[in-house]
Amino acid sequence: MSEADIELVERHIETELPQDLKAWLLAVGYGDLDEALSFRSEWFKKVEQGELKGAVVFAQDELGNFYGFLASGAIVFFSRSAPEYAVLASGFASFMAELEARDFKVVQWAGSVPALPYAWDA
Repeated sequence: MSEADIELVERHIETELPQDLKAWLLAVGYGDLDEALSFRSEWFKKVEQGELKGAVVFAQDELGNFYGFLASGAIVFFSRSAPEYAVLASGFASFMAELEARDFKVVQWAGSVPALPYAWDA
């Protein structure tokens, strides 16, 4: 992945990527982590509704749940099967460090964090 690719993503989502996510994408690019978490250009979408409007989705797990970042840089989990979300980390670097410490079992990790209700129609 190149700087031009990053700029294209940022134009598409109309948001600048957090520096740690940008650095990771430049170093690693798109792909899968241990077949548990997928990073693809098509996952990058801005959240248009609800209290986290403006957040940006950047990855999807093996069950179809999404992971995004807030303007603060915090990483959140968006459940595919229920209207709820959970904050997982204060930033992408800490998200990746914790993910590695948990042997890349992102679904188990997300399921262990207390979820908050998400009103998609708000």
